Amino acid sequence: MVGGGVSGAVMLANLKLAPTLPLFLPGTVLWLWLFWRYVGGEGWPRSTSDRRRTLLRAGKLTPSEWGWALVAGGLALAAVMGIAFMTYRFAALPDAAYRAPFEVASYPPWTVVSIFASVALTAAVVEEAAFRGYMLSGIQARYGWPVGIGLVTILFYLAHLSHAYATLAFLPFFLAHGLTMGLLVFYTRSIAPGVVLHAVSDFIVLPMQYGVIPSAGQSAFVWQGWLLLLAGAASVPAFRQLARTMALQRVDMAR
Repeated sequence: MVGGGVSGAVMLANLKLAPTLPLFLPGTVLWLWLFWRYVGGEGWPRSTSDRRRTLLRAGKLTPSEWGWALVAGGLALAAVMGIAFMTYRFAALPDAAYRAPFEVASYPPWTVVSIFASVALTAAVVEEAAFRGYMLSGIQARYGWPVGIGLVTILFYLAHLSHAYATLAFLPFFLAHGLTMGLLVFYTRSIAPGVVLHAVSDFIVLPMQYGVIPSAGQSAFVWQGWLLLLAGAASVPAFRQLARTMALQRVDMAR
């Protein structure tokens, strides 16, 4: 709540006072940097530094690990986004699901881009740190990975019930999204790839959701489902290669 609340308050104040000068974007980046450093172990109290660092799971990856994590996660998220587009097209969603909290399109183009960038970055950093970082670490340590990923996925969905689109029709999307992000953490032991992919996917989808740009769901090759199946199938060998890459890295470190 604190992580997202500060970014939101800064953005709304800026839009009210100077909507043509989106200083809230660099302000958001600065705030998220401070937030990330704190939840990752920096700052007071020093007695909790190690615990915070462990819970966040923001370990460094090699270039090859980053590459395969982004390929595997990106393909899986493409399939997940396909589920979202099909849900938007065929499910009976409330009208509020397609409305932004305020008139986004009324602002200048550079402000609109800054709004979506700020929202996407905030969601990615704060939600991944909270759910796939702290929450998953705590549950997984006691009950194991399957229970941890499953519970966090359900709680992630429940936390989004305040959003108009998060009806039961969107439950398959949230289940697939949670599995994808959970698998990335399981294989890499880091939330960093998930943060990047979360930010990119939100930045792409939010303008479509709120009608600023045409939705990809209007294209037949998206909503017919074959792209979803193709991307999902391609992610399986990519995740296997990611697992092999991570295993080789652990062997090299052991030597």
